[in-house]
Amino acid sequence: MVTVNGIRITAADGTWGLIRASSNKPELVVVVESPISEQNMKAMFAELDAELRKHPEVGAYNQKL
Repeated sequence: MVTVNGIRITAADGTWGLIRASSNKPELVVVVESPISEQNMKAMFAELDAELRKHPEVGAYNQKL
């Protein structure tokens, strides 16, 4: 986990997810990528999304898959 410019989590296969504050709106930005597969990318997003949904005080974020 890297906490520079938000929180970035990188899996062993190189799939990663980043949650950070937007620079121009009062919301979070969620970015995910995988060098392996779209399935791994979607799985990373699902994990981040599930965690964010546990905390309704977080509010909206700008990405949905």
